[in-house]
Amino acid sequence: MGRSNDSWTRCLIGYSFFSFLMASQALIWKIHFAAGTLAVLSRIRDKGREPTIDEVHVLDTVFGNEKLRALFSPESYHVIDYDQEWEAGLDNPYFPEYRTNVASFFNADMNTTQGSYKMGDLESGATMTLHFKTMPFSNNRYNFTEPFFIYDMWAEVNHNGKYFTEHLVKAEDVMKTKRIFVVWH
Repeated sequence: MGRSNDSWTRCLIGYSFFSFLMASQALIWKIHFAAGTLAVLSRIRDKGREPTIDEVHVLDTVFGNEKLRALFSPESYHVIDYDQEWEAGLDNPYFPEYRTNVASFFNADMNTTQGSYKMGDLESGATMTLHFKTMPFSNNRYNFTEPFFIYDMWAEVNHNGKYFTEHLVKAEDVMKTKRIFVVWH
């Protein structure tokens, strides 16, 4: 409910209700009512879905790191826990694009997520909490987006009583070449 509670969705609901009230007057109002209702329902459906991430890409990133590959292997790792949630609000300092009046009219949040994997390895006995943050990103001229592009990823590893942190993807490096895709629909 919170992600769908933006000004644009409220305007669509109001217009759909107005079209419903006018539907007895002419066929065009019935068409507007149907189109407006379908737009609202599809917007609420799209905003209400649970975020998911490409696990293959995450594992390729983890096993591509030398320090982590020494402790975790593709044959003996296991996922203990997984969590990914939408970030609330429009206050992430990396994305000033969403703090404009137009962007906040169409969005209640920045369409970014944060999450973590808790992983263990059976052979080495190491455990790891892999934290990641994602953003919507468009990599072509047609603006088809990759909704969960990882812009920040780091691992907290514990092995034989020793703890270390390994940065796999740094937000500062990604933000030099990539820009967030602001959703206007």
